[in-house]
Amino acid sequence: MSRFLKALEERVLLGDGAMGTRVQAADLDVDKDYLGCENCTEILNRSRTDLVRDIHAGYLEAGSDAVQTNSFGGSPITLAEFDLQDEAFELNRMSGILAHEAIDRFKGDGRQRFVLGSIGPGTKLPSLGHMAYQPLEDALALQSAGLIAGNVDAFLIETCQDPLQVKAAVNGAKRAIREAKADIPIMVQVTVETTGTMLVGTDIAAAATIINSLDVPVIGLNCATGPQEMAEHVRWLSENWPGRISLQPNAGLPELVDGQTVYPLSAPELATWLERFLRQDGIGFIGGCCGTQIEHIQALDAMLRKLAAEEGEGHHRPRPKQRTPVWIPSVASLYGPVPLRQENAFFAIGERCNANGSKKFRELQENRDWDGCIEMGRDQVREGSHSLDVCTAFVGRDEVADMTEVVSRMRGSVDSPLVIDSTELIVLEAALKLYGGKAILNSINFEDGEEPAEKRMDLARRFGTAVIALTIDEEGMAKTVERKVELAKRLHDFACVKH
Repeated sequence: MSRFLKALEERVLLGDGAMGTRVQAADLDVDKDYLGCENCTEILNRSRTDLVRDIHAGYLEAGSDAVQTNSFGGSPITLAEFDLQDEAFELNRMSGILAHEAIDRFKGDGRQRFVLGSIGPGTKLPSLGHMAYQPLEDALALQSAGLIAGNVDAFLIETCQDPLQVKAAVNGAKRAIREAKADIPIMVQVTVETTGTMLVGTDIAAAATIINSLDVPVIGLNCATGPQEMAEHVRWLSENWPGRISLQPNAGLPELVDGQTVYPLSAPELATWLERFLRQDGIGFIGGCCGTQIEHIQALDAMLRKLAAEEGEGHHRPRPKQRTPVWIPSVASLYGPVPLRQENAFFAIGERCNANGSKKFRELQENRDWDGCIEMGRDQVREGSHSLDVCTAFVGRDEVADMTEVVSRMRGSVDSPLVIDSTELIVLEAALKLYGGKAILNSINFEDGEEPAEKRMDLARRFGTAVIALTIDEEGMAKTVERKVELAKRLHDFACVKH
């Protein structure tokens, strides 16, 4: 277990407050400080190292156990808006170094402190077709590599507004971790708007289902709202999420006062809310987002010290409240989850959006009547299907192109999760790069040995899918009960133990 996760298991940790709020208060010069890249905070890692270092130090002096790197907009895609894409690695590396230099000022007190590599959402939503998945993952892998070079203790993928962007960020970070042979945990914080969902319409249960499938140990909420608006979502996570929970709210809902954005929640009010969440909901990591200042972190530090003193163990941080969450294995569309175990019913997969089994779907596909294909899916959902099998394999047609057409439309138009059905690995991968929900991969078997199944399981792990396993091996289809059970056990061990 990493140093950071070990500390998080033992004590509640305090993060920092807003970076942008402090930068804006510095009244910086566009040419001298931003080097002509107005409002590009990451360029300050080169031009104003003193300012970035001092902002970190201010939060550390206020009581922070962890500070986030000045790299929120540090992906080469976002930096390209300032013609800085070629500097992405170095700007991210420097963000980690500056945070560590700030921590070095406090080495004498013996406290353990951490640097969290901040990865923001960027400005493009892949689920809405703003950009393709692979370039996004590649860009975030490069950003992650820079943060690793800056010696971050954990990644904080924050302010997430689109589950497909989350997948790209997590997979980019994992790729960089593998290449560096490092042990760096990943935290994901989603942003739930006042509408009750993420920007693309994903509710907290769907977000958690998707993120859990990516083997992320810590999920949380940040930005968009204050703690009051987060309370319902915090309670859901407390009752359901099996890992640790983080929370970094804004200082209330922003207000416009005399042409200026103001965050009205005072430091004592923020501390009162977060104390409630610690006592009732077992939050393990707290801090602040937009509008939170030094005084907010000071108030949170004082509150944590008070809770620790109540335990009487001589620590400056309390133990996280023990929870008994009940996690329900599910799949998810972009909008909501569907439990795999249905009460008083079986899990029903609609099979009519399949070119091999439905003449009507095949004709719609051949005529490029994609709206008709979507309506077939909706009909099955209305009839009670819990998920929809999608197969576009049809002799003489481009299966990848057709699958892309169908999935890119169904992902936002159908509430039920999709079952991606193909014998071709390239088709499965193309579909999963389009789908922000937790899909079902159809399927694996051992007809040609374990190697083809290995490749499919690698794909399932990367994109966080469930998997249908068929009782077929090198000897053919299992026909007796005994053979089916034997093969089912082999498949289970292969999928759930080996992988």
